[in-house]
Amino acid sequence: MSEAPKETQKIDYRERYEQLLTEVSTLENNEQLHQTLLKTLISRVLFAVDKAYPELSEDSRKLRDTLRQSEDGPLALGRLQPSIERLAEQIRAIEAGSLTPPRSETLTAEENAAQIDVRDFLPLLLERIAFTDQLEGRRAKLLKILQDPKDHTLNSILIDRAATLINDMRRSLENEKSELAQFLQQLTDSLSEIDQHTFANLSDIQTQRDAQQALDHAVTEQVSHIGRTVATATDLDELKQEVRERITRIGEYIQSFRQNEEKRLDELEEENELMRERIGKLESSRTHLHEQLLASEQKMLRDPLTGLPNRLALDERLGLEMARMKRESTPLCIAIWDIDHFKSVNDTFGHQAGDKALHVVGRTLHKLVRDVDMVARFGGEEFVMILPKATLQQAFVILERIRETLGGTAFRFKETPLKITLSCGVAELHPHETSEMALVRADDALYRAKSHGRNRTEMAHTQ
Repeated sequence: MSEAPKETQKIDYRERYEQLLTEVSTLENNEQLHQTLLKTLISRVLFAVDKAYPELSEDSRKLRDTLRQSEDGPLALGRLQPSIERLAEQIRAIEAGSLTPPRSETLTAEENAAQIDVRDFLPLLLERIAFTDQLEGRRAKLLKILQDPKDHTLNSILIDRAATLINDMRRSLENEKSELAQFLQQLTDSLSEIDQHTFANLSDIQTQRDAQQALDHAVTEQVSHIGRTVATATDLDELKQEVRERITRIGEYIQSFRQNEEKRLDELEEENELMRERIGKLESSRTHLHEQLLASEQKMLRDPLTGLPNRLALDERLGLEMARMKRESTPLCIAIWDIDHFKSVNDTFGHQAGDKALHVVGRTLHKLVRDVDMVARFGGEEFVMILPKATLQQAFVILERIRETLGGTAFRFKETPLKITLSCGVAELHPHETSEMALVRADDALYRAKSHGRNRTEMAHTQ
């Protein structure tokens, strides 16, 4: 085999260089994405630690500061790892000293930490799922157990109860889908009956037209015969007799036609009455199903405690507002609210007081926002607010007005006055970022508001 020409063996270094640049750019983008996700995860964990363990707030703050210093560069895991491990040891030590063993033998520190992790995580999960009315009682009962510091139910049992509840919710949704499918099948069958009835009516109309034509033909023939008889008749009595016979036949034809027509109309009326009954039942079923679907949709998009939109509704609205922001080049801000010292309210006055505080705060936030804004319960004691067509400075002014109004609102629980304030972090979304990235920046601002004394609003750093 002869060698290929040297020209075909040459490497196109420019093409190879551009290919390598593309691969490097892809790797850098993936690395940046991984870094962002890791920073987000660590930030959320530290924020949870700060709320659950106030005594560790200083160590958590130092870690957040270190994390924030690496915002524009790669994550310094080497610097963060010893601090994170030390913080984990401190949490295990706190839990090992504060929890009563649920069994006869003493739990290890790792088991105690896992017990707290489950009791912290499951309420957040259950609060973010919209349950049907039939399952709401079971959800509330499980939340009460999870939030009871004196309860020592094993993790495996708690997780199994939560999984069973979620699976029952999924089965409930499947049943709703099945009912909808059955209704659609009934609708299809009814429409098929209506179509057949319409076709039968068309056939009946054709039959009526044929009978009418036959009657017209018979009458015309008799009348023509009378005309011919008159023209050729020579005897008046014969003529009268012939005319009487022809008229009698015409009357018989008309009478037969009328009888057949009345019979046909009676049958048609019976069929129409049956069809009206079927259509009425179908309309009633459609109305009932429509109401069920609307109620189910409202339930799925509403937080049962506060009545506010939930996380699902928030994500849907945020997607619409982000699309509008990019399409119309208008500003868009997102804010995260957090009730200050909410854990102490639950510990001091009980979860009923905490639930009432959440309800009142949610209702008040809803009343104070602009018509174009949206406020939703994010989970726990956190609320998220979407502020379309507002710059960061404009949103800050709006949020400060709301915060001051809330701070001056009188809250009472069983005649006991409660002082409730909120901290807030706000970020303006950028066209190049995702909603999760903006939420992380707003969350960082909220953490700074907490660190600087609470009951204040902080603006997120621009990227």
